Amino acid sequence: MFHRIFLFAFLFGSTLLAPAVTFRDFSGVCQGGDGSLKLPYWDTLAGWNRIDIAWNAAEPVEGQYNEAYLKKVYSSIRKNLDRGVKMLPMLGYAPGWASRDGEYVFTCGDSRKVYNKLGGNEYRLREFKKEKNGGWVPRTDKAGNPIDKTVRNPRIPLAPENIAKWQAFIRRVVSDLRAEPYRLEYFQIWNEAHPKSGFYDGEMQEYLKNIHLPAAAAIRDLGGKVVYGGYPCCGAVDALARDLTKAKAWDSLDVIDIHYFPEWCMDYLRRKAAENGNPGIGVWQTEIVFHRNYYAVAQIYPNVLYRGLTHNWKNIDRYKLFFFAFGSPDDPKAYGYGKCLLAGTTLTPHGKALETLADIFGSEELAAYDRIVSIPKLDFANKGDRISGFRFGNKILVAVNFDAKTRENQEKEGLEVLKLTFPGLKTEQVNSAVRIGVFGERRDLAVQTLPDGVTLEVPLAEEESNRYSDKFLNEKSLRRPAFYTLLELK
Repeated sequence: MFHRIFLFAFLFGSTLLAPAVTFRDFSGVCQGGDGSLKLPYWDTLAGWNRIDIAWNAAEPVEGQYNEAYLKKVYSSIRKNLDRGVKMLPMLGYAPGWASRDGEYVFTCGDSRKVYNKLGGNEYRLREFKKEKNGGWVPRTDKAGNPIDKTVRNPRIPLAPENIAKWQAFIRRVVSDLRAEPYRLEYFQIWNEAHPKSGFYDGEMQEYLKNIHLPAAAAIRDLGGKVVYGGYPCCGAVDALARDLTKAKAWDSLDVIDIHYFPEWCMDYLRRKAAENGNPGIGVWQTEIVFHRNYYAVAQIYPNVLYRGLTHNWKNIDRYKLFFFAFGSPDDPKAYGYGKCLLAGTTLTPHGKALETLADIFGSEELAAYDRIVSIPKLDFANKGDRISGFRFGNKILVAVNFDAKTRENQEKEGLEVLKLTFPGLKTEQVNSAVRIGVFGERRDLAVQTLPDGVTLEVPLAEEESNRYSDKFLNEKSLRRPAFYTLLELK
């Protein structure tokens, strides 16, 4: 017993400790419907679910709340909570009656939209494009006709006199959901507001002043925590930081949230928040992936998790990733087909990759681990080739990533293995060592003794006979950009 205690103290004494964070604390999804709650994946893949609560559905007529809509949403939230899934509601999308009156002209680059209020929630929308001579001409549809149509609830700025009504909607919903039996803590304001996103045809400073800050004040007043509304990748994180500084909005945030950005952008915003007086801010991406690079989970999740565990993770909710979206119908014509975690009730390769990582970590508390030496040498949490190390329970995991150029060079040079050395560890202390592929393929590894530790030779390529296959997956090489090595200690 003493020997085992000494071993863990020696091995894990250099790990960078965080609060009791598990993989489900870190992993969330978007739009997991009530019907999905009977599936087993909620037990391992994700502990959070992000859903929309639309103002235009909750109050379609000024002063008249759609109680049936709110009851349905609240019922869904309760079902998730009863399943052990935490909820992040996104509050946004104004009804037309609350938006700008008269004519509203929105220009972004070479595109212009002209909205004219017709009454109620409806607007006339005409679209124009800029010519080389600087003039504006109508934009046309596929049939060649000028775009001139009626739209409901366009995502345009609020009428100034209705900012208080927006805040009243926030107060109504947050009051409901802060109370029993829900007791929700986090609330997200709007979604992907940006002049180029299509979710807000307006300028950022107007958005921050008239939508974000009033909502944030109401949420904070009711004891909730504020999540920024998912800044989209059509923008730039330095521009977001400047806009928040100009609007004096950093202090209004408990979580800064972005969508579909590289991992280093999360580090950048964490540093900018600290520079602006908010050093403990949470940094999330509440939408990631939604494409068909099926290695993305293994490329992104370990890197973000390691970066978080090595950067002041004092609050269990400080870092999170939410996969978009949970599922789509198993129909090639369906929106998001092959880009989600599930197609129907079957895991896509994305889902299989997330299941693999979730199964490795299980429900153990996670910590970063850096007592690893690699040949060829790989840096920790690098932008390109990298390793990320973790310890949990009696296990050590090394997540490996290589970029495309490196893999090409490795193949040309005939490099077949990556050597991983674990200083201070003895062969008799290792119960097993295994290479795990992105989609869960396993291969036992031999543990070799060194004077000051143990080493493994980890194959860079998959075994053809053991390789995972799926209708969505079309692999042209056995050398994938990512894999794992797992040590289980006695």
